[in-house]
Amino acid sequence: MSDKVRVGVVGTSWWADAMYLPALTGHPLADVRCAVGSRMDHTQEFARRWHIPRAFATIEEILDSERLDAVIVAAPNRYHYPITMAALECGLHVLCEKRLGMSSTEARRSAEAADRAGVITLVPFPYGYMPAIRYLKELVDDGYLWRPYHLNRRYFARYGGNGDYEWRSTSTSLAWAPSRAISAPIGPTSPARSSATSRL
Repeated sequence: MSDKVRVGVVGTSWWADAMYLPALTGHPLADVRCAVGSRMDHTQEFARRWHIPRAFATIEEILDSERLDAVIVAAPNRYHYPITMAALECGLHVLCEKRLGMSSTEARRSAEAADRAGVITLVPFPYGYMPAIRYLKELVDDGYLWRPYHLNRRYFARYGGNGDYEWRSTSTSLAWAPSRAISAPIGPTSPARSSATSRL
């Protein structure tokens, strides 16, 4: 039996391309087994680019033919609930992008299904996991900083500025940098509670 976590990625947009695959392919315990996308030509190219062995058009195909431990749901919002429920019914761990469903009822049903299945689920709020935020939390935990009640942090990014796809690490990304203010948990709260007004 492998020590690696066998993962299926559902959704092949720029977000999966920029946020999930670099982290997954660089992690020694991740084994990305398949990708699912609605446009097979694009999905196959995505799979080739990231050295993913198989490409599929539907979640049902991977659930029927792949042995997985977990799925990442990064498809369009309207598909989050049915994909998550299908994966949970198969006993898979699920990381589902925001939002869990198209209603609070769907989100509640997803949470209840995860509880029944006894699996780990996560809605990513990535700023709580950023190195700078984790370091600040370490400073608070070690007593170097007093307990904060609010954090307002800024980061600069180019993506979306001119409509072209560019990521933060490109050499041209420094030319235009709108400010984005964020807050993140550095106290005893979970990343899911981060907001511009959260008190820690």
